[in-house]
Amino acid sequence: MLITNREIKELEDSLEISASIDDFRFWYRVPKSFAVSRAGDPFLAAALLPAMLKGEPLQIDPGLPVSPKLLKNLSVLQEIHCCWNPILKVIPINARIKAADPLNMGAMSFFSGGVDSMFTFIKHREDISHLVFIQGFDFFTGAGEALSFTAADISDLGQIAYKLDAARDPVSAFVKTMLSETARAALSKYRESSSDAGALEEALAKDFQKIIVGQPIYQEQRFARIGLRPETRQLLAHPPDGESLPKLNRLLLEDAYSLEIARKNSSIYETAITRNANFARSFGKVLIPVATNYYPFSHRYHLSRLLTQGSILASIALLLGFPRVYLPGAISYSQLIPIGSHPLTDQLWSNECVEIIHDGAEARRVDKVKKIAECEPALRNLRVCWNRMNVNCGKCAKCLRTMIPLKLLGVSTASFPPLPPLKAIRKMRIGTILEMMFFKENFELALQTGDEELRDALSACMRRYERRQLFKEFDRVFLSGLIKRVYRKREKEQARFKRILTTPSQD
Repeated sequence: MLITNREIKELEDSLEISASIDDFRFWYRVPKSFAVSRAGDPFLAAALLPAMLKGEPLQIDPGLPVSPKLLKNLSVLQEIHCCWNPILKVIPINARIKAADPLNMGAMSFFSGGVDSMFTFIKHREDISHLVFIQGFDFFTGAGEALSFTAADISDLGQIAYKLDAARDPVSAFVKTMLSETARAALSKYRESSSDAGALEEALAKDFQKIIVGQPIYQEQRFARIGLRPETRQLLAHPPDGESLPKLNRLLLEDAYSLEIARKNSSIYETAITRNANFARSFGKVLIPVATNYYPFSHRYHLSRLLTQGSILASIALLLGFPRVYLPGAISYSQLIPIGSHPLTDQLWSNECVEIIHDGAEARRVDKVKKIAECEPALRNLRVCWNRMNVNCGKCAKCLRTMIPLKLLGVSTASFPPLPPLKAIRKMRIGTILEMMFFKENFELALQTGDEELRDALSACMRRYERRQLFKEFDRVFLSGLIKRVYRKREKEQARFKRILTTPSQD
């Protein structure tokens, strides 16, 4: 894997720092008022896990020197990741060595406005001078003309390739019939080996552009299971013609592929920046908005968010070069499991001038919520939602596992809607061991506060999860995975899309 062709471009109010990583143009955009690294450290951090997955040496342009301390650290970090998941191979890194230069002064902390980052901010607010808010890791929005579809609008190539190949939903089945022979061939090649991602992106972009400017794609049955935005429904209410038809087709595709196609709506990001900048300013701090296209880059390689969280945050920390960087952790020392942002690995991304500190592992999530509840401005600005950047939907797992402890603590806030009925909470599905940890915390808090109804609802969810795990273990030990194989055959599991996790998948 080759990192080369670094460029710095002045935009209207920001700097774009970019480099080519294989055939992908990877970039960051930061305000012009901040110094940025001219070394290869940020791009090395971004490219390391994809290169380990491919098992390819990382070759870095001599014009992008790398910190000797970072290079030494990464040999240990690679060993850790390889032990956690052997699909990630230890690879050589070929680069010219040069000690890092000091850049910006102060101490920064990453800040999403969620529980972990809010806790770290409250804990270290006397030390922290800058908060960094990222667009392009959890959320990604596109830029440019709304009616022009380019390869840059594909935010999750792996997932959209899977959906089009499987064609199990009506929209994907329709889109697949509209694909050109070039796109079909590229899709087949990508499915077999995940190679030529750029060719598939370009072919899909051309075909999506034709679909957008073509005939009306809406049919009630085709979009029956798609949650349409108000602006989409508003356009549907009137017969589309002229420019409104391509706009409607674009909105419909964005709604159908909400995570796979970037929405051309910068107002969401701008609103989040304004809200978080006002919060930072109220404490005498400075917010640094950073945009990046890491979201589509990592998804080219099917890398999961849990695996890449530490590397992308480290990449931005190395780009900005603050001497002290707080990286808010998600789980406590008593819960530690292999995860992308971990006390063992986060510090290894440091160089001579940037100390990266994994923070908050002394506290469980419920302890963090308690601390946040004591600070009214922090509680008012708390945003945890998976589905929306600026509003807590009150329905997704992240919202609910935050609303439950607030309810148990007797804390009310306009940041969240009312807690759903207990019947809905009982139906919540625990999908991972990490989610099970948070459920256990809330269950223990319900025991402490004497809320029997919430205790019983959470207990029902936990028992379902434990039964599923017991059933999987029984199948593995006594039936050698027979039920699992039958299920996969019935569901055509061989075509199922999977993310690369920090550890081998046990599904």
